[in-house]
Amino acid sequence: MANRVLQANLNHCARAQDLFVQSLAQWSVQVAVVAEPYSVPPRDNWVGDRDGVVAIVTQVAAGTPPFTRIVKGSGCVAALLGGMVVVGGYFSPNKSVADFEAYLDELEVIIRRFQPAEVLVLGDFNAKSQLWGCPATDARGAILEEWVVATNLTVLNRGTANTCVRRWGGSIVDVSFASPALARRVQDWRVLDDVETLSDHLYIRFEISARPAVPPSPSRVSTEDGPRWQLKRLDRERFEEAAIVASCQPQVGGSPDSVADWLVGTMTGMCDVAMPRSRCRPQRAQVYWWSEAIAQLRRECVAARRQYTRCRRRIFRSPLASLDRARHEEEGERLYALYTAAKASLQSAISESQAAARAEMLDGLNSDPWGKPYKRVRNKVRPWAPPLTQTLDAGVVREVVAALFPTAPAQHQPPQMAPSDAEGDVGEEAPEVGESELEEAVTRLRRKSVAPGPDGIPGIAWVLAHEHLAPRVRGLFSACLAQALIPQRWKTGRLVLLRKEGRPAESPSAYRPIVLLDELAKLFERVVVGRLLAHLRQRGPDLSGVQFGFRSGRSTVDAILCVRAQVQDAVAQGDVVVAVSLDIANAFNTLPWSCIREALRYHGVPTYLRRVVGAYLSDRWVIFPGQNGMVSKEVVCGVPQGSVLGPLLWNIGYDWVLRGTLLRGVSVVCYADDTLVLARRPTYRDAAVLATAGVAQVVARIRHLGLTVALEKAEGIVFHGPRRAPPHDAHLIVGGTRIGLSGTMTYLGLVLDGRWKFRAHFKRLVPRLLKVAASLSWLLPNVGGPGMSCRRLYTGVVRAMAMYGAPVWADALDRENIALLRRAQRVMAIRVVRGYRTISGEAACVLAGVLPWDLDAVSLASSYRRRRGLASGDLSSAPRGRLEHLRRERDAAIADWERRLECPSAGHRTIEAVRPVLRQWLDRRHGVLTFRTTQVLSGHGCFGGYLCRVAGREPSPRCHHCRDCSDESAQHVLEVCPAWDEEREALRHVVGADLSLPAVISAMVGSERCWDAVLAFCERVMSEKEAAERVREDTTDLPLRRKRTGRRRQAHDHRLPP
Repeated sequence: MANRVLQANLNHCARAQDLFVQSLAQWSVQVAVVAEPYSVPPRDNWVGDRDGVVAIVTQVAAGTPPFTRIVKGSGCVAALLGGMVVVGGYFSPNKSVADFEAYLDELEVIIRRFQPAEVLVLGDFNAKSQLWGCPATDARGAILEEWVVATNLTVLNRGTANTCVRRWGGSIVDVSFASPALARRVQDWRVLDDVETLSDHLYIRFEISARPAVPPSPSRVSTEDGPRWQLKRLDRERFEEAAIVASCQPQVGGSPDSVADWLVGTMTGMCDVAMPRSRCRPQRAQVYWWSEAIAQLRRECVAARRQYTRCRRRIFRSPLASLDRARHEEEGERLYALYTAAKASLQSAISESQAAARAEMLDGLNSDPWGKPYKRVRNKVRPWAPPLTQTLDAGVVREVVAALFPTAPAQHQPPQMAPSDAEGDVGEEAPEVGESELEEAVTRLRRKSVAPGPDGIPGIAWVLAHEHLAPRVRGLFSACLAQALIPQRWKTGRLVLLRKEGRPAESPSAYRPIVLLDELAKLFERVVVGRLLAHLRQRGPDLSGVQFGFRSGRSTVDAILCVRAQVQDAVAQGDVVVAVSLDIANAFNTLPWSCIREALRYHGVPTYLRRVVGAYLSDRWVIFPGQNGMVSKEVVCGVPQGSVLGPLLWNIGYDWVLRGTLLRGVSVVCYADDTLVLARRPTYRDAAVLATAGVAQVVARIRHLGLTVALEKAEGIVFHGPRRAPPHDAHLIVGGTRIGLSGTMTYLGLVLDGRWKFRAHFKRLVPRLLKVAASLSWLLPNVGGPGMSCRRLYTGVVRAMAMYGAPVWADALDRENIALLRRAQRVMAIRVVRGYRTISGEAACVLAGVLPWDLDAVSLASSYRRRRGLASGDLSSAPRGRLEHLRRERDAAIADWERRLECPSAGHRTIEAVRPVLRQWLDRRHGVLTFRTTQVLSGHGCFGGYLCRVAGREPSPRCHHCRDCSDESAQHVLEVCPAWDEEREALRHVVGADLSLPAVISAMVGSERCWDAVLAFCERVMSEKEAAERVREDTTDLPLRRKRTGRRRQAHDHRLPP
């Protein structure tokens, strides 16, 4: 298939960029280069240069391969797409010739980095040459000609059509170059003079034909790929009817493979009856705001421009008399005015359509807060794209898959973990699968919503069919356990590669493999896992107590607290602790199966379960779609990522590392494969020596299992007391590799430091919180948008991110850490109350009824300690009930908050009004805050004092609605200003004569009728004041009066719907 390429210059115009994006969708363009974009949105399919003046854009839904290598320069950017290098460039006409030569030198260096790949160079270099159709060659054009020859490129421009068209002339400054082999495949290069761009540059469009395909190897390609169904259109009644019919069919005998095939075939038919199959939807040919009316306006723009350009040609190319010239110039002016008006109409229509589409999208958040708008701003939804295994270069895919699923050593000898006679009960029979076992497995499946395996049958289908097909499934599972046979289809998984950020695309470490298994296979695995866990807990030996990963009731917080407890005990006794975090390369995919079998013997696992696991760990395959069909790869070691049994098998196999005898003063804490070695000694020097020996010992045990430790990725830190800090260049040497001991270390999502102050953690966390808060704020405008409940829900999203690890760092919340947390909370609290961004954090939290996060963290830490106390059997820490405990914790936190609000740092008026009734304000069941109500309650809004001193949009703080007030405030509007006497009288009739803010707040929380009366007063008065302010903005000549400045859209472009 040919690749469609588009080249454009948008002249930093927002509406031009909107039309450009629509053109990409309309023409199914795979690759585009855009010079002078309005902004470069932070999306995966946009990549810009360092200055933001040129970008490369791909359409992933059009089948374009992803960027696999990116090099950025100043005014230039290059990216490898498949086997082709696309280079975008822009050079300003305001720079000198010497700067142009230096720029081309930099561009040449970038191009040569990609040799010998085919190169496509597109851009606006503001250089004129007869080589690409200009009437004459200027100095830059001559230099660019020499550069083209030196880099062995070919000019693609054809004809003499201007690419830049202005009112009184045009030029050819947008040029296209390609390497000779690529140039021979370029077809239909043309300047699109029949398309309106809303820029002074025209589009350039062409196609690149595909290379001849290489026939695939028959032995490596299959076409098996399961179907997919549209779950949203599932008819549950019809599915249940089909399940009843299937349950009445005669029993199928034979091997487990044949029974499994029958079940899959039956379920496939039932799914076909109850829901339609998913089909590849054609790529959308328009953006979300496009309409036929806008398309017509675009055509009218083209017609108006053509009329004007024809008139202009008559003026300049015809020998007209002065009278005729004057008449034609007058006609040209008229036609140009019509063209300008047509463009203005098009721009206005685009803006209005975008605003309407956004309003419609925001209105739906109340009913579906986790829908597409939320997923879009959180970058959780992307347009459909082919799998990476299809779009990446075939050679890269082979290297990546081979590295991720290596061939284990033929005769790897695992360490002996159990006595040679520990064979268990050889004659032990496998108990049949009981109803409760299967029911528990199905219950767990009901809670999951994951992608199906190769058979395509979703988990919900097995849940719905359980009532009628449970006997058949239990019979199959029991036969698999008794015969130690696993159906081959259960041992074949679909491989999905997930790209990791910040790593070279050609490196295997840039991809994380997920193996999708059939849901029926995972149901069986849950049964096996349940029996293995029951054996480990009841008979044992159980897994090591320092393994916290993949274990029920244990979490990353438990692991970090375990480390902290050891460190604090050591530091309290004057010792120093050196901690080193080890990284195991491709751990889960390289653990030899022989180690797992030996570990099962050590743990005394019944023979039938060992035989079942042995069958599970044999003849395994992964399949994935390649460029020429389905490709299969045998797996000979490791545990599948995406399975249910795999994590437990990892823990069992890796447990030998954790239960070994360590040097005195050395300990290990592990979460899955993340292994932390701690060494404790009275001085740093002694601790470093012990840590070196301890790490070497642990590394040796890991390598004995057949795993590889990437010592170059190891991190270290020193925990110490006052005046016991290590030297500045502290480090260890292990196995000839230098491991630095820095002041901080990222461990299980928290940034630890030597004194457990967590300053570095919050400094890294808060920018992330602010980024997410800014994304969600786009969904929470002051006027319109979702209601209070949805706004609180989104605040909870940011809160959940902030509160991660609260039991660890809650007692380290000093003034600076609290200030960092408040920054992010303030943003979301203001969004909840629809307030101005200048409202203080304390006042915003009070109005929003959101407990300060530092107090929330202390409460969470207390709840965590209570749960841990219950888990350890300390009944003295258990109150009468969970709800009672939570209520007491909340009451204590609110009491602390009330004491803090006695001395607020800002927002005094608002806080003093709400504090007496804070608990009633928090517990009320009625009333929401609107944009205009918040203005009155906070004092930040359309008031003379605020507009003058804070916003800087008024020369004086006086009231424009009465002559007696020289400093207008919210309280003046609420209680005094005679312009609102009528509205105020209606308000007093409901809430009473006292209109001080504390009295008004007290009335609002006491009665829904009073709340509605205050709301009506604020809406009526503030809307009239805002209208008057807009009139003043449009009519005043004072230099101080200025309109609100709009923000550039680059912070919001990636959040717009596709």
